[in-house]
Amino acid sequence: MPRVAVVRHTFGVPSEPFVLTQARAFTRWEPVLVSRDEVPAEVAAGLAVHSLVGTAGPRAAALHTAGLASGALTAALRSLGVDAVLAHFGFEAACALPAARRAGVPLATVFHGVDATTSRSGLLRSRHVSWATYARRCRVLAQRGDLFLPVSDHLRGRLLDRGFPAGRTVTHHLGIDLTGLPAADPVPGTVVHVGRLVPKKGHATLFRALAGMPGVRVTCVGNGPLHAELTALARDLRLDVEFTGTLDHAQTLRRIARSSLLCLPSTTGPTGDQEGLGQVLLEAGALGRPVVATQHGGIPSAVLDGTTGLLVPEQDPAALAAAIRRVLERPRLAADLGAAAARHVRENFDVRTQTAHLELLLDDLVAGDPR
Repeated sequence: MPRVAVVRHTFGVPSEPFVLTQARAFTRWEPVLVSRDEVPAEVAAGLAVHSLVGTAGPRAAALHTAGLASGALTAALRSLGVDAVLAHFGFEAACALPAARRAGVPLATVFHGVDATTSRSGLLRSRHVSWATYARRCRVLAQRGDLFLPVSDHLRGRLLDRGFPAGRTVTHHLGIDLTGLPAADPVPGTVVHVGRLVPKKGHATLFRALAGMPGVRVTCVGNGPLHAELTALARDLRLDVEFTGTLDHAQTLRRIARSSLLCLPSTTGPTGDQEGLGQVLLEAGALGRPVVATQHGGIPSAVLDGTTGLLVPEQDPAALAAAIRRVLERPRLAADLGAAAARHVRENFDVRTQTAHLELLLDDLVAGDPR
């Protein structure tokens, strides 16, 4: 069985369940998680893990600052006997490229959104050293990386604009685990928003949209730097908002299952950052919940406007309010959208099907024929 090193600085980030979901869906390839940080046993249950912590000797501190240290990663790839590297996010790929080259194995990169849309100046100004490394090495990555896998057609277009080769840049959806989904009856008049409390996620637009809709309860799952600001805005607008903070994936799915609809009014961030796809939209669809979101980034790949959900322009509280009211006040429409969303996800975003396709891409990659 061929082996793939799945590379990420940190595994188990609450907002990234899709990384481990994909790893667990491999059947013909054996994945091994290769990380900068220690991986908690409960996070990596059932998966092989190799952490670089403790392998960089006196450079251990620098490892945490600069990312995946090239020497330690090269040694790991060689000792693990991997046939390919799969880096999640361009930041990891930029750090992993020299190691993959020295180890003589091909490098595939999954792009999720922020890594394909944030401006170069925004990357260089970031407090994350790996982001600045990516900004400096992006052109070299485009030239020497073997396969690029943006999660939506929108991201593919952005990568092509940045000079990535069309023949090696292939849209690939990660998929959703459709087994063991929670079942619950939606509570009338409830809206759930899942996402970090950052400008891109559009919380303020949602709150302003709901200002004239008494009786609607909002649950915001996630944490972030705008918590105090958004709490004050909700209070000033006299909204019924629950901020849950960060929840684990199972808890998040239960919150979505109990809601009338999921709303993700994403907007382009100050540095150009956009949604790659909006994985939570697929999770809502898998649960049969209608979605109201924005015509933004890769969202139209996840939500078919008028069929599986409703899409409105960015930063338009009036249009967002009208769409939310339409779903909440028309149960038949909500049910039809939810049922269509479940079919859409089942037919196009099953993680087992998508990962089987990824394995074919990796087969071609090691054979020297990436398609």
